[in-house]
Amino acid sequence: MLIETVLTMSKKRPQPNPQEQSAYPPVNVNARFQRAISLYQANQLQESEKTCQQILKDCPQHAEALHLLGVIAYQVGENKIAVGLITQAIEMDSNIYVFFNSLGNALQKQGRLEESIQAYQKATHFQPNYADVYSNLGVVLKAQGRLEESIRAYQKAIEIQPQFAEAYYNLGNVLEEQGRLEESIRAYQKAIEIQPQFAEAYYNLSNSLRLQGKLEESIKTCQKAIEIQPDYAEAHKNLGIIFLLKGNLLQGWKEYEWRWRCNDINFEKRNFPQPFWDGTHLNDKSILVWAEQGIGDEVMFASMFDNLCQMNADVIVECKDFLVPLFQRSFPEAQFFPRVNSPNLQLLNSAIDYQIPMGSLGQWFRVDENSFKQSKQPYLVACTDQADKIKTRYQKLAEGRMLVGISWKSTGINQRRALLKSTMLEDWVSILSQQDYYFVNLQYGDVRKELEQFQQQTDLIIYQDEEIDPLQNLDDFAAQVAALDLVISASNSTVHMAGALGKQVWTLLSYVPDWRWMLEREGSPWYPSMRLFRQSELGDWSGVFAQVQLELERYVVDCVH
Repeated sequence: MLIETVLTMSKKRPQPNPQEQSAYPPVNVNARFQRAISLYQANQLQESEKTCQQILKDCPQHAEALHLLGVIAYQVGENKIAVGLITQAIEMDSNIYVFFNSLGNALQKQGRLEESIQAYQKATHFQPNYADVYSNLGVVLKAQGRLEESIRAYQKAIEIQPQFAEAYYNLGNVLEEQGRLEESIRAYQKAIEIQPQFAEAYYNLSNSLRLQGKLEESIKTCQKAIEIQPDYAEAHKNLGIIFLLKGNLLQGWKEYEWRWRCNDINFEKRNFPQPFWDGTHLNDKSILVWAEQGIGDEVMFASMFDNLCQMNADVIVECKDFLVPLFQRSFPEAQFFPRVNSPNLQLLNSAIDYQIPMGSLGQWFRVDENSFKQSKQPYLVACTDQADKIKTRYQKLAEGRMLVGISWKSTGINQRRALLKSTMLEDWVSILSQQDYYFVNLQYGDVRKELEQFQQQTDLIIYQDEEIDPLQNLDDFAAQVAALDLVISASNSTVHMAGALGKQVWTLLSYVPDWRWMLEREGSPWYPSMRLFRQSELGDWSGVFAQVQLELERYVVDCVH
């Protein structure tokens, strides 16, 4: 809260004794400083900066003017300069507590979190009832993962200033991250009660409601955020995700396009020169499709490549390098290029008629349930020779048992979301104890220690194929999946690979799953060979595994007969 900081600092200079008047800036300098503050408030930062520089020329020891220069530097993203200027101001006068708050803010932006905390703590030392600094301290503690300390900092800010809407909002964010959804909802609602036009609080309240499965309330709350701030990209994107989750595909894809305007986007937009495809016919035209999200998303969106090819288009695709061999085999009529930091020069050719990010294909090819049936299924083709060799090797190890691949967790960028989607290996004991199956690890990442500890604790073995690393060679991983009889997995890239290959795959879903799995259905339109097993209560996997255990017992009987 830098404006409050600037307003406060002008009040903190002690009044001079008339006999010591010469030690303080002349009256006209103080008046000019008040003008600098007014210019800052009016967002006339350049004029405010010039005024501060003039003050310092006449009065080099004017600490507040130097501090305000630092605050302006912070506002325009010059955080290193801001730290230097504010530090100099503190050296001139270390008794003005708001200086330390500003220093903490600038250090926080630089990622110097421990130093930031120290600066905030000095501010509270000088002024124990400084609500803003406790709120800022809560932000840094949250960034460090010190969530309980962060909560205490926000609660202290609220104790000092009960009508502090931003502190309630920040408190809601931490509580949501901890999964304390009811408490987070109450915190957001309090922030909105204090500040009715708080669009960000409505948006985050919508997220908490969605995680609870209260989708209609979530939609209304998200729409309220957009009503307050019509260009609120994150709220539009969130609304799109809810619509897609509910199966409202047309409206969902429309709102989902706002993702490119979001500040929290965790994937890179590519700067190709071609115009974006608007859904017009592609007969004898060329189109560049580029990947934008994770491996699972690329595999899922690849189901629409065939739709493009059916339009008699010259299809060119930029994707992750380890997907190129698999995609090229599966779609020989298209041309594939690995994604690198500087795009292949062929992809920059303006003679290519159109471009489109993969996730934007849905608005043209997946507008209703029937549209999923218009492309080939399965659509990925593993290397047959490799899959046969792996199957033969596994069958010898299995000694007649059915081959089942398992994967138990997600490791996505959004850690909170990944945890909601993930299970613990201990949850799988009832499944892995079944004697008719030979279980193969399909979990990506280095999980050797996890597998060893699980074996020591349970005496249950999950086979780890040391010859296959899905993070290094997805073509080998596809062959491994193709060699199996069944795949059981949490929602991650493994289920996308299995579904795209047409393997029988059972996907274990959290109470409110990713939008792609929609609601209440037992199958997925994206993958006809997939079955969905859903939590009936938030965070409760026991019912899911009880159902999978029962179905697994039936599965072996059905296969025998």
